[in-house]
Amino acid sequence: MYVEEVCIDGFKSYAQRTVVPQFDQYFNAITGLNGSGKSNILDSICFVLGITNLSQVKLCTFVSL
Repeated sequence: MYVEEVCIDGFKSYAQRTVVPQFDQYFNAITGLNGSGKSNILDSICFVLGITNLSQVKLCTFVSL
């Protein structure tokens, strides 16, 4: 299972509908300026999946690189 697209609407810093398309099956990088909502993309995916302990997810993501 992998993410193909993220559609965020009314979540944290994404008050208006925002679509992040074309996720690669193996590797993705979210880049941007400080305060642009990069971490909120991971938070929104975890929210949908029901993951509440984000520190473990971010640690595993870093280690797997």
